[in-house]
Amino acid sequence: MLRNLTLIASLLVAILTPTEEATAVAASSVASDLSSSSQVVGSSAATGHVVTLANTEVFVVQTSPIASLSPSARAALIQQNIQNFADSGRDVKQLLITTKSEGEVIGDGESALLVITNQDAQLAGKPTIELAQEVLQKLQTALPIYRTKHTWQVYGVSGVYTLLSILGLWQALYWNKRAFVWLANRMRLIRTHWKNGIRVKEVEVVSVHRIEKLAMLALRALRIFVVLLCLYFFLPLILSFFPETRQLGGTIFGYFLTPFKTIFFTVIKYIPNLFYIFVIGVIASYVLKLFAYLFNLIEQGVLKFDWFYNDWARPTYQIVRFLVIITALISAYPYIPGSSSEAFQGVGLVLGAIISFASSSAISNIVAGIILTYTRAFRLNDRIKVGDTIGDVVEKTLLVTRVKTIKHVVVTIPNSLVMGAQIVNYSTSATEGAGVILHTSVTIGYDVPWLQVEALLVAAALDTKQLLKQPQPFVLQTSLDDWYVAYEINAYTQKPEHMAEIYSDLHRNIQEKFNAAEVEIMSPHYMTLRDGNASTVPSVLSGVGYKSPSFQINVHDKCHP
Repeated sequence: MLRNLTLIASLLVAILTPTEEATAVAASSVASDLSSSSQVVGSSAATGHVVTLANTEVFVVQTSPIASLSPSARAALIQQNIQNFADSGRDVKQLLITTKSEGEVIGDGESALLVITNQDAQLAGKPTIELAQEVLQKLQTALPIYRTKHTWQVYGVSGVYTLLSILGLWQALYWNKRAFVWLANRMRLIRTHWKNGIRVKEVEVVSVHRIEKLAMLALRALRIFVVLLCLYFFLPLILSFFPETRQLGGTIFGYFLTPFKTIFFTVIKYIPNLFYIFVIGVIASYVLKLFAYLFNLIEQGVLKFDWFYNDWARPTYQIVRFLVIITALISAYPYIPGSSSEAFQGVGLVLGAIISFASSSAISNIVAGIILTYTRAFRLNDRIKVGDTIGDVVEKTLLVTRVKTIKHVVVTIPNSLVMGAQIVNYSTSATEGAGVILHTSVTIGYDVPWLQVEALLVAAALDTKQLLKQPQPFVLQTSLDDWYVAYEINAYTQKPEHMAEIYSDLHRNIQEKFNAAEVEIMSPHYMTLRDGNASTVPSVLSGVGYKSPSFQINVHDKCHP
């Protein structure tokens, strides 16, 4: 009763007060009080104000015959008249069309529901009587549907369904709690069965305690999500039981369902594109297998070309593999879902800018690596010298070269630095010629015949393992200094990777040969006097009871003429 009195008062204010503001207030009050099953749906300049009943469009109000009554207020008044007739239970067959001066009146004799004016017909593009008959037919169709859905039996059944839904929600929340309590108890057993945590080699990355805390946190988050999901589905379910809120319930449920429907239909739409991507991937895979097979034959020496070296096979395959993958990605890009979207293109531009700014040094290293590969400056396991680093090449990539020194230290050198430095390859000289020459120097005084010194040095080289007998070692006199001569022994070897051991063995043999010949290996510096110490030859010093003599000066009184 209070609701009806409020509506009547609002309409009286709209009729008696000849202002647009009062009319709009009344229309707003009426429209906001109507149920969702029979309401004025929105308005616009193109469609006007729609009057509905039982989700059926009855009439579109675009104008008003009364200057003081706006189209929105007129739509609200017509809506209320139809609502009152639908709730009154009067016979639908009593609705008739009566022609009057103001237009075609639709009513049942007791009250008029609405008037179709000539202006309404002109805006609709139809004769007035034809438009009135269409509106009457819509009313006769919608009223029985509305009354069927708004009976006490319907509300009673809806109430029962609501109670059952509440009971179901309570059961779902109860069993949800039980299930997660059981899972939490099982999670606490992790500490018993898993004692070492997550380890990478000997380092514990994540402890058992941390794993347990993360698992419990994830479990609580999952439980909250399930509860919210149940409540979300419960609300539109309850609203769908009642005619007035059924549309609202469908709208709320659509908020959740629409994204999944969109994703599903998007996937269905892109299935042909996925087929193209699959075909491109299969072709690229078999092309890579073919190239891998061919370059493997070249690397093993089964397939030979005069202009293509075996050690080029592996790096060339890596370059070809990169080009094939890039070609496949470029070919598949237009078929990737969302590739044409602005967001996807924006991300691509950002990634491209980052790569272009950050990869300048990487590109220079890659270019240098390719040049080093095809110029055959060195190969794997070669003994090389790059700058101050001497060692064996243990790894070659497009970015860096790794050299293992004789001290078993792995030095990583960017290829751009290798390219800019002087590279000495001992292994290439050893395998492609007579061998690489190793040399060392000694300085001997002028009092020792040079023929004896050279013979001793050659003998020491011939006794050194891994130094070749042919070509024969030779000696060079590199300098004639003030008090001594510099002799350089040169000998060939084909094992430059054992350079440190060879030098050590050679120096050992030189000492043995010179000591046996009682020749001092030293650089004498002569002054006016020499002390009375004995020779530094080890064989002299090794005598039994030897004592170093003191410095002496003998004075002779005899005069010489």
